[in-house]
Amino acid sequence: MTMCLSSPAAFPASHAQAVAARTVLSFTFDDGDADQMAAARVLHRYGMHGTFYIITGAVGAPQYMTLSDLHTLAAEGDEIAGHTVSHLELPHVTAAEARRQVCDGRNTLMTWGFHPTSFAYPGGVYSPATEAIVRECGFNNARVVIGLRSPGCPACTVAETVPPRDPYAIRVPGQVDGSWTLATLQDIVTTAESRGGGWLPLVFHHICAAKSCSSLSVRLSLVNSFAKWLAQRRDVGTVVRTVGQVAGGPVRPMISAPAPPRHGVINGSLEVVGNSGAVDPTVEAPSHPVPATQCWMRADYGQNTSTWQRIRGGHDGRWAMRLTMTSHRTGDAKLIQQFDTGQCSIPVVSGQSYNLATWYTSTVTTQFAIYYRTLAGRWRYWTSSPFYPAVARWSDATWTTPPVPAGASGLSFGLALSRTGSLTTDNYSILATRPSLIRGILDIALLTLLVLGGAVAGTRALRRRRRRTPAPDAASA
Repeated sequence: MTMCLSSPAAFPASHAQAVAARTVLSFTFDDGDADQMAAARVLHRYGMHGTFYIITGAVGAPQYMTLSDLHTLAAEGDEIAGHTVSHLELPHVTAAEARRQVCDGRNTLMTWGFHPTSFAYPGGVYSPATEAIVRECGFNNARVVIGLRSPGCPACTVAETVPPRDPYAIRVPGQVDGSWTLATLQDIVTTAESRGGGWLPLVFHHICAAKSCSSLSVRLSLVNSFAKWLAQRRDVGTVVRTVGQVAGGPVRPMISAPAPPRHGVINGSLEVVGNSGAVDPTVEAPSHPVPATQCWMRADYGQNTSTWQRIRGGHDGRWAMRLTMTSHRTGDAKLIQQFDTGQCSIPVVSGQSYNLATWYTSTVTTQFAIYYRTLAGRWRYWTSSPFYPAVARWSDATWTTPPVPAGASGLSFGLALSRTGSLTTDNYSILATRPSLIRGILDIALLTLLVLGGAVAGTRALRRRRRRTPAPDAASA
C-alpha cells in the first residue's frame, strides 16, 4: 500500500515528524446540519479538520448550516464537499435528475466560492451508472457508508487503501451513531494501526449536546474525547486529514446539467407506485415505505399526528390517497410533489400564474399549500389558497396562483389538513394561465399612450428650446 497525502506537511513541527504516516483518519459529516458546527470547533481545538458534505438545497433552511457557516468552515481549513441538491438516492431517479442533483449541487458550491472535489452518496446508495455521473460532473472521489470493519461488520476489511481501491466508492466503517462508544472508535483505529495502517474515513450526522439524543446522533463529548485521544496518536504515525487531502486531485471546471423538460403534474392520478429516491436525513433511510406513490412526498410540520392510506376508489381511477389527522396542535400535513430539480416537481416560469386543480372529499375544510424552488435548489413555502368546504362526495378544488416569484424555477403543491379529520385526494393537475385578451388589448393601448405621450412631450420640449434660442447678430453675419 502506498501512503500518499496531498497535505504539504503531515505533522506539526515536533519529533513526530520523524514518524511516517501509516494510519490516516478522516472526520466526515453528512448533510450540513447546523449542530455539526460544534464538532468543527472541537476538531479545530486539536488542530484537526473535517470534510462536510453539503446538501445545497438545504443551506439556510431551519436546522441546517447557513452560507456564512460554510465560509467559516472553509476559512478554518475544513473541506466543503458535495452531497447533491435535494438528498435523493441517485440510482432511484432518472439519469437526467441524477446529473442535475450532482452537477448542479457542485456548481452551486463553486458559485458560492468553494472548490469541491469530494462527494458523498445520499443514503450511501450508488451504482456504476451513478459513479460515472459523479466523475463526469467534476468530482475526484465519492464516499459510501459501508465496507470497512465496524460493530456491524466485524469481518470486513480493516482499512481503505491509499489511494482508494475505487475512488468513487470510498469505503468506511459504517455510520457512527448513538450506540458507538469511545472504546468502539479507539478499537477501529488501533486495529488498523496493528495491521499495517490505511485510511479510516468516519461518517457522522447529527451532533448532540443534550441529555436525550436521537439514534443517529453522536454526543459532542464523545467527539471531544476521541479527538483528544487521536491527537496523542501522532507519535505512532496516526494523523487526521480531510478526504480531499488524502484522495487528492485538481479542482475541475463546472459541468452543466440538462435542464428539466416542461411538464405538468407527474402521476397526478396517484396510480403509479415506486421508489422516487427520497431519503430522510434524520435516519438516513427512505422517507416513506416502499412502494410509495411515485413522484409524491408526504409532508408535514408542527405538532400533529397523521396517518396515510392508499385506498381503492379514486375519482376516476383505481386509487386515491387518504390523509387522516388524529391530533393537532400546530402545523399541517399534505401530499405534494417530491422536492427535486424537475423530475417530479413542476418546472415553472417566474412571473407566470398557474391554475391548480384536484378532486377531493373531506370531513373538514382544506386548502392548497404551495412551495417553490429557488435557483440554488432550496424549497420555500410560498402561499396558500382560500379554504374549501368539507364535502362527502368528490368535488373539484381549483385555484389560480399569483405570479410566481422572481427566481423561482419549480413548484410543488397539494391540499393540506390543518385540523383533525380526514382528506382524500386524486387527479391533481396544473396549467399555465392563458394571457387575457382584454388584458392584452389594455396593455397595447397603455403602451401606445406612453409612446404618444413621449412623442408629444419631446415635440413641446423642442419648441421651447427654439423659442429660447437668440436670433443671430446681423453684424456677425
